[in-house]
Amino acid sequence: MNAYRALTMLAASAVGFAAFAQEPNINPGMWDTTSTVTIESEQIPIPPRTNKTSECVTAEKIAEGQAFLEDSDECEFTRKDLRADGMDYSMTCSDPEGGTVTMNARLEFDGDSMSGNIDGDIESPMGVMQMNVEMSGKRTGDC
Repeated sequence: MNAYRALTMLAASAVGFAAFAQEPNINPGMWDTTSTVTIESEQIPIPPRTNKTSECVTAEKIAEGQAFLEDSDECEFTRKDLRADGMDYSMTCSDPEGGTVTMNARLEFDGDSMSGNIDGDIESPMGVMQMNVEMSGKRTGDC
């Protein structure tokens, strides 16, 4: 699996679930998020990559568990624990061209900010690579 394809799948799957018992402490509005991905590979050097996005996070997206998430058919949650103050989850993503990404995440929500860390293993034709993602987000105003 291409390391940057793994990054794309990861970014698209960062936060969200179809249904949960407790609404997370995320205020609706415009959110700027930053993700820095570090991938360690014995085969090739891969420099850290930072991705910044801005999106409108609506009350509906939060209520549906879709805040910060674009659906990805390639990924499946294997564990989910969503609370008002954060979320822990594990997921596995498969690349149609072969390879998988297995990751564990811990995210914290505080109304107008979020932060988190995702650790994972990428199995690819180049061997297993370790991935770490540092995430942060901040509400910047109304949509």
